[in-house]
Amino acid sequence: MATTKTLQTTKPNGISGEVVRRRIGRVFLYILLTAIGIVLFTPFILAFLGTFKTNAEVIAWPPSILPMEWLVENWTELWNTDFGGLPRPEGATSLGLIAGLFSFLGVFLITGLTSEEKGKGFPRRIGLSVSILLAFLAGLGSAFYLNFRFNAQTVLLWTVGISVTVFALIGVGILAMSRPDWRRVILSMVGSLAIGVAMTFLFEFLANTAGGGRFLRWMYNISLLSIIRAFAMLIFSSMAAYAFSRLKFPGRGLIFTFLLASMMIPGALTLIPKYVVIAKLKWVNTAYSLIIPSVVDAFGIFMLTQFLKGVPVELEEAAFIDGASYFQIYKDVVIPLAKPALLTLFIIQFQGMWNAFLDPLLYLNTPDMWVLNVALSVFQQQYRTEWNLTLVGAMINAVVPLTIFFFFSRYYIEGVRYSGLKG
Repeated sequence: MATTKTLQTTKPNGISGEVVRRRIGRVFLYILLTAIGIVLFTPFILAFLGTFKTNAEVIAWPPSILPMEWLVENWTELWNTDFGGLPRPEGATSLGLIAGLFSFLGVFLITGLTSEEKGKGFPRRIGLSVSILLAFLAGLGSAFYLNFRFNAQTVLLWTVGISVTVFALIGVGILAMSRPDWRRVILSMVGSLAIGVAMTFLFEFLANTAGGGRFLRWMYNISLLSIIRAFAMLIFSSMAAYAFSRLKFPGRGLIFTFLLASMMIPGALTLIPKYVVIAKLKWVNTAYSLIIPSVVDAFGIFMLTQFLKGVPVELEEAAFIDGASYFQIYKDVVIPLAKPALLTLFIIQFQGMWNAFLDPLLYLNTPDMWVLNVALSVFQQQYRTEWNLTLVGAMINAVVPLTIFFFFSRYYIEGVRYSGLKG
């Protein structure tokens, strides 16, 4: 005991030398990481400070850190930029219909499911028939709406009407497999359709209010498209992943292998055929071209499948014993447990759409439908000497995905870890 005391080096305040060295090392590590972070973020910091400089200061060498005079009006000048052109009804209605469609689908799937009670509600044949009829009425109503708004081409009326009908039938089919209370399904479908109509009018009004070739309209376009596309992929990719990870059906392995193989196909190989199909459907220069073909993503299905394979099967077995259907288990058991993976996929898909350039460049060709990346490239070509304004646009383009990642980075890392190791 005496030998041990002589070997220990203790400070007068009772802190051992080992603890002091550990704290000094930790402080040094923090200082080193902070310095590395500052070096890595130096271009971003200089670009942000450049938004308040004159053009001469931006291109001066050696570069100055702080502006000689803070030009805050650079930010307002970019927002007032106008490339001309009024908002077209074709583009505004496409944004409104896409927002209304997925608002309807999300609300319907969330509110339409309750267990069937014997002796109450509508019989299955009546409830299912009325629901299918409402789905066809939704498609017919969307086609009538387009024809009323701008006298749309016949092909566009058919393709949009059929698309809306198919999505509505998918919702009906999902609930029909879960032994629902059909009176609840019909009431939920009517209410969801009313919400979808309201969202259609609202987002079309917002698009028209944002204007044509203005920076505000470009921000509106990219924000709405990114959010809708990310949520649509969450809905359909998570349902497909649940089927692949839990359900047993003929050809499951073959279909999943084919799905993985599709990830190996270069995007450039399908670029021209995809554009030809979009053009034949008359979806060029509308929001349909970027949302409807992208509601299912092979990478999203694969990532969520790997995650769900790690969810304990006992939880689902307990729900089966209580009489829950597959969709009830998916909605009430799987989705809450898969929040890290779902947030990860949402961030990836949101950033993918926000940073997309090639697809929007091909399919959106008028100033009122441009997204931010396409608009900034055109802006840079026409305002070659306005480097400060270009930096303002680039900064706004970068700050949104960075902010989302900053707030949800913990879930992002957790989701990647689980989806990469499980299964």
